[in-house]
Amino acid sequence: MKGHSSQFPIDVDDLPREWLVVRTKPRQERVAVCHLRQREVEPYCPMFLEPPWHPRAPKGPIPLFGGYIFVRCSPRLQLNAVSYCPGVQSPVRFDRDLATVSDDVIAAIKQREADRGYVLPTEIECGIENGRKVRVMAGPLKDMEGVFRGYLRGGQRARVLLEILRQRSLVEVETELLAVVRV
Repeated sequence: MKGHSSQFPIDVDDLPREWLVVRTKPRQERVAVCHLRQREVEPYCPMFLEPPWHPRAPKGPIPLFGGYIFVRCSPRLQLNAVSYCPGVQSPVRFDRDLATVSDDVIAAIKQREADRGYVLPTEIECGIENGRKVRVMAGPLKDMEGVFRGYLRGGQRARVLLEILRQRSLVEVETELLAVVRV
């Protein structure tokens, strides 16, 4: 037994770590992230700022990949800690192989999040082009479609040309309530 004492305990930092794709239980991404941190595993749940599509829709950022998170760990040593964590359904596998994601992909997502902590829709990040057809997703003008006419100072509100009672009216709407209509 003397020969084995030098091998234990195993230092987790010496083992290779990979980003695993983990399936969570429905709407349990935040629970899984919290419990995985307590187990000294590095979780990552990228968030996305989606305009609310109905009045009871979640306000603020939601998970970018609903039902999935990424976990950086040493699979040989920490897979059980991940698999049996509250909020986790199971690690994603293809046949018997664990699904992994490269560090470059994770870095690219984190870069898109920037300091905000969430990814912005392309329309908000790059801006909606003047003349694009948009739909109001919530509020008193919900489901009305019009033509985007530009941002107001600060970018929080925008002008939209809507047809109301057979008359065209220029209205101001919060930009987070607008969605580009894709043809």
